[in-house]
Amino acid sequence: MLLVVLRRLRDLVVVLAVVGTFLFFLLRSIPGDPAQVLLGLKASPEQLARLHEELGLTGPLYEQYLHWVGNVLTGDFGTSIKYQAPVLDMIAGHIAPTLTLAIASTVISFVLTVLVIGWVTVSPHSWVARGVNRVAQFGLALPEFWLALLAVYVFALVLGWFPTSGHTPLFADPVTAVPQLVLPVAVLVVGQTAFFTITMEESVLGELTQLYLRTARAKGVTERRIALRHVLPNSMLPVLTTIGLNFASLIGGVVVIESIFVIPGLGTMLLGAVYARDFPLIQGGVMFIAFLFVVVNLLVDLTYSLVDPKVRVS
Repeated sequence: MLLVVLRRLRDLVVVLAVVGTFLFFLLRSIPGDPAQVLLGLKASPEQLARLHEELGLTGPLYEQYLHWVGNVLTGDFGTSIKYQAPVLDMIAGHIAPTLTLAIASTVISFVLTVLVIGWVTVSPHSWVARGVNRVAQFGLALPEFWLALLAVYVFALVLGWFPTSGHTPLFADPVTAVPQLVLPVAVLVVGQTAFFTITMEESVLGELTQLYLRTARAKGVTERRIALRHVLPNSMLPVLTTIGLNFASLIGGVVVIESIFVIPGLGTMLLGAVYARDFPLIQGGVMFIAFLFVVVNLLVDLTYSLVDPKVRVS
């Protein structure tokens, strides 16, 4: 297990180095001057030159890169051009809302998937199972932005059950925070549950063809016990992989939901950084997402051995 963690830490360093280097040169090849964005079109050449110096955007590109790498190795990811605050502080201030959405929607989606698949596994070829598959495909096809706008219109504006927007830290004021989270989490749950359901259903159908189930039936084991004791646990591995990849992508991919519901999360922060050509904040935010991606998948790999002891994580 220790060797697995050490290998993943090695992979983490490689991933961050590749992502950081690629972003550094990519961002500086995109048209647009951060100093011009900050000072406006009427700024004089002297003002632009002075701000270029302050932002570290002068000199050859390789010198800027070496300077940036040196700062990163000391834990300094720079200062946000737009907000004039340390990048790490900006990430720390915006990650909580995004993590709340990602964790809540993933946990709820996983529980719903297990309940639904556990219900249909006993009769995998019945009309109920086929209906679940059709509903899951329909849910997977719904655009999140359309579903979010529909949820706001119906449940917030027409019925008035939930607020249209806003965010309150969950642990600071749960009474206010929970109603604000219901709609955005519900929108994310629809697509995730559909995705997990289709993945797990395919895994279950494959598991039902295994010969050991024929032996279990010959011994008189009931279909319900076979489904709950053998089929479902053995079908979890593909779902865990899907959850890991999906959770990591949620961290940087909920910008549409955050924008519609006015949630100050990581996605909204990165979107504002892109508009402002805020190179340090974009690089730091994307590298943090890459860091979470590796960490989450490490946790998924370690979970494999708990779900199925026969699996050796490498």
